[in-house]
Amino acid sequence: MRRSEEQSGERRVYGLILVGAGTVLWSLAGLFVRAIDLGLWDLILWRSLFACLCLVAIAIARPAEAVRFDWRFCLAACFSATAMFCYVAALTMTTVANVLIIYATLPFVTAALAFAVGREAASRRLLMASTVSMIGIVFVAGTALAASDIKGNLLAFAMTLSFGALLIVTRRNRALNLIHVNAAGAALCAIAAFPFSSGQLPGGGALGLIFMLAFLTTALAFLLFLAGGRHVASSESALIALLDVVLGPLWVWLAFAEDPGKSAIAGGLIVVAAVVWYFWPSLRRSRS
Repeated sequence: MRRSEEQSGERRVYGLILVGAGTVLWSLAGLFVRAIDLGLWDLILWRSLFACLCLVAIAIARPAEAVRFDWRFCLAACFSATAMFCYVAALTMTTVANVLIIYATLPFVTAALAFAVGREAASRRLLMASTVSMIGIVFVAGTALAASDIKGNLLAFAMTLSFGALLIVTRRNRALNLIHVNAAGAALCAIAAFPFSSGQLPGGGALGLIFMLAFLTTALAFLLFLAGGRHVASSESALIALLDVVLGPLWVWLAFAEDPGKSAIAGGLIVVAAVVWYFWPSLRRSRS
């Protein structure tokens, strides 16, 4: 019995390390986008292309059931492609902090979509946390002084809506493989971006950075998070993922002195506090 508990504890620590490592890699996306001097459509094209190739390689290395190209798969892939496009576009138009703070409301946005689509009941705790998080988003929106900031914030919200829709589709269709879905989404994103791109191959330095952006922050981060998530509670994974909201702005502040502003910081603290408060009971149950 004791041996079994020790093994369970070791698996949990292993899972926490993997989820944490995946989150750290995710948080580097804004840093790479700031470092890459390339037009939006070219950036989206090459990032999506490399992400697709990396995810296909992972799918081949981890063989699963055959891919079923039904309407559910196509719908999930479209949501994935939309989220990928909006994410990169938002990062080029507003601060990294704004994008990540808005994305942190994903649990609440997903719950709202689930209620709108399937009338899934929301708990009182969820409604309270959602209301508080929206107050934080108001603080973030108040920092949008330029037109590009407003567009960036709207794109970040569209990204969050798309991810929420993707989660609902995959949750209701357990047979969908997320690696296959995201690989198809990346391919769709690349196809959509190609007509608007310059059609030129980026320089070696930019191409290398784009590959690192796709491999580290998309493929490898996703793989680590999935592998670690098998050994820890979903509430723990969700809370660890909140590190992205802190680390993402930190990297661009250290490298490029990008100041998110006091209002964005205040809004971020409110959103993070709301998410932590919402997941806290589940976290305590998983550790008891």
